[in-house]
Amino acid sequence: MKKKMLYFKALFFLIPVIQNVIALKMPPLETSDVLVRAISKDGYVSAKVTDTTNAVAEICELQQCKRLAATALGRCLTSCVLIADGIEKEETFQVRFEGDGPLRGVLGISNGNLQMRGYVGNPQLDLPEASVGTAVGKGQLKIVRLKNLPGEERASPFSSIVAIETGEIAEDINSYVATSEQREGALGAGVAFFDNIEGGAVACSTGWRVELLPGAPDQVAQHLLRNVQAFLGLGLSSTDMRLRGETCEDIALRLLDGMEPEILESDARPTFFCQCSNERVYRTLALLPRDEIRQIIAQNEKIEARCEFCAKLYSMTAVDVANHLDEVDAAAAEERQKPTALKKS
Repeated sequence: MKKKMLYFKALFFLIPVIQNVIALKMPPLETSDVLVRAISKDGYVSAKVTDTTNAVAEICELQQCKRLAATALGRCLTSCVLIADGIEKEETFQVRFEGDGPLRGVLGISNGNLQMRGYVGNPQLDLPEASVGTAVGKGQLKIVRLKNLPGEERASPFSSIVAIETGEIAEDINSYVATSEQREGALGAGVAFFDNIEGGAVACSTGWRVELLPGAPDQVAQHLLRNVQAFLGLGLSSTDMRLRGETCEDIALRLLDGMEPEILESDARPTFFCQCSNERVYRTLALLPRDEIRQIIAQNEKIEARCEFCAKLYSMTAVDVANHLDEVDAAAAEERQKPTALKKS
């Protein structure tokens, strides 16, 4: 196990080579978002390749992301989809980069249905000479997994905090998964933009993940390492390959070259899904101290809240907010007055 970990530790620092941001004049890909799965004939290595262009483009457009912000967000969302694939539908994988860089943080989350959402703290950030790592800065990477446990009706959160190593997003997520969850492999993600459209119009967003499965012998680990190094040595990212006409299946076969890979049947479709609603806004307001809410109501005829994920604006009158909170407080008071059932000895 230690030998294989040494093999793949090197990959954490090789992956930035394939995550370059490129500008294009060509038309967008006419395709729907997809995730392709493949496995080696011996069952020791899995590969996943995803095209998240439509979902990432929609999210970045809604948040009006400039290129550097869109690159960080696209990498984060795509990486979350690749890690979340395989968990139960209602379970989630969430990452939050809390760095001291000008990006002011980035968050991504995906569930087992590959429904993703996320945001960056400073969507207008676009420093042409700066890297994503510089934009993220140093700080903490916080991971939250929502898992279903036997005998429990609701999923339970499990949190971890590690130091940000590079800030390049995929590398840090891969490092966490390898060291904290003992899932050895490599992870890459990239975003390309149109150069004839102002701002951060996303032309293509892709990512890939290879993983050594339990019981893989050292020679298999070495074979996979050579494949990934050869993949990186092409000087082309998976995004480049997609824009040149290669499919996600083609890229998966490249990653598992010489392993007699099989493409698995799948209808997995990554999508953007936001859970915001009027009810969620009211629930959030109800969590605030009542004195603070009264002050807000007294100072404003209308109260507005904007969703960080989809940028939808919710507008409520002060009267509506006051009436709703009165109902919440009345229901809570009624619940407290109910007699407590005595346990039978």
